[in-house]
Amino acid sequence: MKKTASLILLASLAALTACEPTGTGSTSSSSSATSSASETASASESSSSSESSIAMVDFPHNAAGDLIPGSGAGYTDVSNWAPGMCFPLAGAAYANSQVYNAGGSNGPSGGQCATANYSMPWRDNFCETRSWNNVVCSSGQGHQGQDIRPETCKANLHWAVATEDGVITQVGTYTVALTGNSSPHRIYRYLHLQSASLRVAMGDHVVRGQKIGLVSNNMGDTPTTIHLHFEIRVAQAETMSDGTLLAANSFVPPYTALVDAYQRKLAGPDCATVE
Repeated sequence: MKKTASLILLASLAALTACEPTGTGSTSSSSSATSSASETASASESSSSSESSIAMVDFPHNAAGDLIPGSGAGYTDVSNWAPGMCFPLAGAAYANSQVYNAGGSNGPSGGQCATANYSMPWRDNFCETRSWNNVVCSSGQGHQGQDIRPETCKANLHWAVATEDGVITQVGTYTVALTGNSSPHRIYRYLHLQSASLRVAMGDHVVRGQKIGLVSNNMGDTPTTIHLHFEIRVAQAETMSDGTLLAANSFVPPYTALVDAYQRKLAGPDCATVE
């Protein structure tokens, strides 16, 4: 069954080239809302990449930190900050820039549903040029998460799911934050969810793979594309591979963890979707 499921998902990825012309055609950055961990670890644990015992299936993706030329200074720490996490979308996905691709405010001509936006390879966009503080970025400022398009260019259809067992520590009009139960208690934040579809409330305990909400182009009164903006934060002070000290609640690059999670997803049902 695992082999069959993997082949179905791989076939889906190969076939997904067209999408429906829905939603807005340009995007802008989401505002940063502070989310706090419900508990902190007694000591910091290393979050560098670790080998998984689960089979992996590779897929076309650019290297971590390899941003679209001219879109930002990038970053150097390519550690896996959440090894073993569940991929945050239930279906197939395309990680790439919302601002510097077709349909974005700084992108080439075309709408957000352009075939190129729903094609491989993936591309990192953590530390894209923004005015937000981000100590991980070479410039000290930049995009604080990774943008991920769902399987098709259709809002309010594709589910975002819990990355690990944990507690819901923030619920906004289009934002949900989840703090993991296990040390080092990573904080995962999901932006641009359809408000009416949210299946969680503050303080809820969720399990890995549980449905959280539907991906949309919801950003209040600000237009954006149909995508999930996904963040990972540290819950306590930690040190990066280059010696940079991160304060509690700092953003860390999610791309390497997302690639790892997607490779496991393609290999078979790494985490079942839970209602």
